Amino acid sequence: MADPLIPLRQLLLRDDAEGTLRHLIQVSQHARRAADVLPVIAALPEVPQDWIGSELGGLTLAWLYFRGMQHRQLDDLLDARPPGQLLPFRAHLHLIHRRSELALNLARFSVLQAPDGPTRSLTLTQLAGAAAMLDHSHWKDLYQQQIAQALPYYRGMGRLQFAFDLQHHQEVGEATTELTRALGDLRHDPTSSTYIYRSLVSIALDTNQPGAALSALRKAEAIAQDGLLASELLLPRTLLTLNLTQYPITLKTAMSAREHISAPDRLASTLVMGSKALALMGQTFEAVLMAQEAAALHRVLDSGRHAILNHLALAYLHAGDLPRAQEALSRADSYSQHAGTLSWLARAECARQAGDEPLPPGDGIRAQLATLRWSWVRAYLPALLEQYGVVTFAPPEWTVRVSLAGPVRVWMSGDELPLRATRPEAGLLALLVTAGGQVSRERALDALDLPGKTPTARRKALSAAVAALRELLGWPGALTVDGGVLRLSDAPRWEEPSMPGRGREDFFCEGRFDPWVLEWREERALAGAPD
Repeated sequence: MADPLIPLRQLLLRDDAEGTLRHLIQVSQHARRAADVLPVIAALPEVPQDWIGSELGGLTLAWLYFRGMQHRQLDDLLDARPPGQLLPFRAHLHLIHRRSELALNLARFSVLQAPDGPTRSLTLTQLAGAAAMLDHSHWKDLYQQQIAQALPYYRGMGRLQFAFDLQHHQEVGEATTELTRALGDLRHDPTSSTYIYRSLVSIALDTNQPGAALSALRKAEAIAQDGLLASELLLPRTLLTLNLTQYPITLKTAMSAREHISAPDRLASTLVMGSKALALMGQTFEAVLMAQEAAALHRVLDSGRHAILNHLALAYLHAGDLPRAQEALSRADSYSQHAGTLSWLARAECARQAGDEPLPPGDGIRAQLATLRWSWVRAYLPALLEQYGVVTFAPPEWTVRVSLAGPVRVWMSGDELPLRATRPEAGLLALLVTAGGQVSRERALDALDLPGKTPTARRKALSAAVAALRELLGWPGALTVDGGVLRLSDAPRWEEPSMPGRGREDFFCEGRFDPWVLEWREERALAGAPD
């Protein structure tokens, strides 16, 4: 893509207001990646504010923020501009917040006014999405119409939204097909590719394929690296770790999302996962607070309707607060089979806690319960599932396995973590697992090959190793220091470490030269030597 700032500055020198704004709109509409739009947004202070304040200026900002993934700025812009302007973007906002009727009405009106090209593609996607939420019979036809007419980028984005709605209607085979096609349309855009792999994580979890979910997450991480794209992986990471019963990691990820996710809907969904983790860890009050925070992001904590209120009701029920759960359910939408199943579970639990007659499931709910994929429900609503004879996938056991037969390596729930075997944290982990999970600080200082010649420098190096090991394992409580004792968390089950066989003692913690490692090798070699 040619540098868009050169023609921008030429237009500014000519004092061409309309030409400048239309150039910026065209740049945003035809950008191949969100990252291409960010330098243009950074250059906005060069544009006279009275130009930006015009109706065309508002449209310019809306397209820039939309394509640059600047969600909060787009929200603020829509709040500041007259309600009759920027209708396609208002429909987009209503769609994000699941205000389906409003989104449908605005999208219908916008389609009639939209010219051919990106604006029409955008409004057709919104129209199809709103129709899917309301379960209108023609919602698939609307998506197919958008896909047939759109340019590659907007076709790919339409496929991505189509796949999202197919997944919510439990049509995961078609959803996977559309996501695969979208990868072809959006192959030049790492942001969109990240979204696609994120959706594949969710589908794999819905079909009880944690290995496939982990593979999709790793592919997304290889694209994202850090910054804006990395923040888009926080939600799928919470979904995956919740399903793998790694609740402390789910919570840590959800809490970090507050600083890194700008889109209110995505932040709310991530906080919902954190709320479930808190509840399953026995922290019911904190779980309710986090679920309330998620509802507040959609502005429905005290009034209004939204599907997220199903999650809030479940948090109240888990805490035993039946009246507040019933109030939340009275305003909870169930725009999809996924939300409908959640709503039924919450209403059935309300009836159970109130001592009422069991809530009879309809045919659709009965079919959903027969193949319930959410392993977290088993721990969240055990009495309800027993009452209805529902069988869910058993949550996998959270395990950590360490190999010391060669370079130090570590796996969590079967996934190898990126541990560098020559780093101090690798020696610390090896020392801890061979000592039953805990050692004194003084023992660690004596046993490890730490950088630094002075005691103070070595203590700092040990503190750095502790922090690095916590970061590797994934949550702050993974390794605690209390009363001069370093202790691994017992939340996961630590398997017995793999050790080298007889005659291979020199391969113990290969590549490490910690004093305790050298002693271990020497002792085992002498013990195995012939008399």
